Amino acid sequence: MCADPSEPMLRQVGTDPASRLAPLTASAEDIASGRVQLPYQQLDAMWLKETVHHIAEPAPTLTGLAELLAPGGRMLVAMLPATIEYPLFRAALDRFEELQPDPDHVTGHLRAAGLDARLFHVEHELRLDREKYIAMVRARYMSLLSTFSDSEIEAGIEEMRAAHPKPVLVFPDRFAFVLGVKAGGRQ
Repeated sequence: MCADPSEPMLRQVGTDPASRLAPLTASAEDIASGRVQLPYQQLDAMWLKETVHHIAEPAPTLTGLAELLAPGGRMLVAMLPATIEYPLFRAALDRFEELQPDPDHVTGHLRAAGLDARLFHVEHELRLDREKYIAMVRARYMSLLSTFSDSEIEAGIEEMRAAHPKPVLVFPDRFAFVLGVKAGGRQ
């Protein structure tokens, strides 16, 4: 099952029966609160990829999702850390830090929901053509960038061009992974 509140995003899942993914139009809050019923009573695993920053109240939502896990069930929250070193303009980096939840807090929410939770990070180096990356920013490849007007984006791009004159941008991409496991599974 692949849940997302956006129909256009779900259309990207495709209809290939071999993928075995059934689309479900719902937010994490809808599922956690029971406003949207799942076709299963319990889930063995959940993966929340880069979604936790869209959740208005993470503690009750993550608790509701944890309650859906079968004994031994796992929830993996994949997210960016609280700060990033992307070659973005200053206002975007500042806004990111204002809006991005801290992975330590997410770990605490999963523990408070009764899961055995641990946090780990993975980092790799990205190398992107500067003009391609600028086109990605202009297309608002991160949801964060949708909070800026066209003129703010263009001003930000000029700032980026000045700060990063080389044709290839090299920067670290870090992800935080919070794994929560519900007690009671096979050892």
